[in-house]
Amino acid sequence: MRKTQLSIFSTLLVMFSNAYALEKQILTEKNTPEKSIESAHLLQQAKKLPKLVAQPSNETFEISDKRLKSDQNLTEQLLNQAIEAGNVQAISYLLNIYQIFNPRDEMLERFAQAQLANKQENYADAIRLYRKMLAGNPTLTPVRIQLAIALFKNQQDNEAKGQFEKALSDPQLPTDIADLVRQYLQVLESRDEWQVSLSGNYLQEKNVNNASSEARIENTPLTKGQSMLPQKAHGIGYYFGLERDFNLASAHYLHVENQLLGKNYWDNHDYDDITNRFYLGYAHKSYRQRIAVLPYYEQQWYGNYRYKRSNGGRVEFNRWLNNQWQLSTAMEYGRNFYHGNPSLNGSRKLTSATALYRLNPRIFIYTEADFVQERTKVHHYGYNLASLKLGWGQEWRWGISSRLSLSYAKRYYRDNLSLGNVIHFDKRREDAIYQLNLTAWKRDWHLFGITPKLNFRWKQQKSNFTSLYSYVDKSVNVLFEKSF
Repeated sequence: MRKTQLSIFSTLLVMFSNAYALEKQILTEKNTPEKSIESAHLLQQAKKLPKLVAQPSNETFEISDKRLKSDQNLTEQLLNQAIEAGNVQAISYLLNIYQIFNPRDEMLERFAQAQLANKQENYADAIRLYRKMLAGNPTLTPVRIQLAIALFKNQQDNEAKGQFEKALSDPQLPTDIADLVRQYLQVLESRDEWQVSLSGNYLQEKNVNNASSEARIENTPLTKGQSMLPQKAHGIGYYFGLERDFNLASAHYLHVENQLLGKNYWDNHDYDDITNRFYLGYAHKSYRQRIAVLPYYEQQWYGNYRYKRSNGGRVEFNRWLNNQWQLSTAMEYGRNFYHGNPSLNGSRKLTSATALYRLNPRIFIYTEADFVQERTKVHHYGYNLASLKLGWGQEWRWGISSRLSLSYAKRYYRDNLSLGNVIHFDKRREDAIYQLNLTAWKRDWHLFGITPKLNFRWKQQKSNFTSLYSYVDKSVNVLFEKSF
């Protein structure tokens, strides 16, 4: 084991050299399906993370099982070499033989087992084995650094920080390795900071109230008032997101997040719309998986008046099945209370599932299925909505990136339509909704650190009440987005 310890020190710099930049980016991984699309490129490269072993040797040798089983020194020497080279097959093969000897070097045995667990991304077992080794010999700084990185990958930030700091206190630690350990500590500090997302865009709406342009109300002699026809509006749209994970212990986190989404029209304030949602909950994170339970409180203002408040909870689960596939799911339940319109009071349920596949570092595709159930005090306001979305993202030549999504939704209302207490129809409302969203930008164009993006949005709603709820809406906007 002494030989293994010395050789690991001599190769640490090689093993770390390509890791730091990737680790610094991975800390920005988010929990929602849309945000995880941005981090897919990073996880695709995850196997470049340091393993604290040198590259596998191309040299081959042939030694019989019989000789290995009869020569403990030779088996031990070859096992050390396999660990240094990172040769998983050789480690597994030689370890099985080495375990027949008694007595044997337990430190070497555990180190080999830990390296196998590390290679298989079974970080919980690797952490357990490294800790056993350090309990037996706390002077094994290379093992301590191995432990710190395994904790780092398994999202146990406080423990990782403690082990990195202990490793730095070793006076024998080479300067280059100490510098790289400090870089890991910088990433850990960044993980513990507030994450901020900002976006804004100009709005030019020709149908801000999503109304049909037909003047008559279905097959009746009644005509619409001006407020029931399409309205124009000009203004700005904006989003502000703030979130942070506080590491409580091990891989357990307190998640705090606030989302503010708004539209403000300077020439038609009746349609100003602001929604703020605040989360405070629990998250458990590991290398490929995140589970969160997030109670929330939401407040909406419409036309500069308090419109609705909601409180409920959201459960999220996302997991990278491998370096290409990610599965994200969410379930949500909330109670809605409308100011001035108790007929709309009730509940809302959401179930969502997204599958993302990265073809290569430049291209990803995804599909998302959602089901929403809205229940209201007066039945004809309640509905069920099912939707399906397909998405495609790509990085092109000349520094250009694009995102395209297509979606289809079907909404069924629960009771026959009524317009106030005046007009009652003998059928339920049904809507089919089609949407296309295309965004393109140049990756090296920035304005004060903000990336401008060109966005085209098209939406068509076809209703069985054509004169009331069928419409087409499209817009071209320049979006300004920044995350830090």
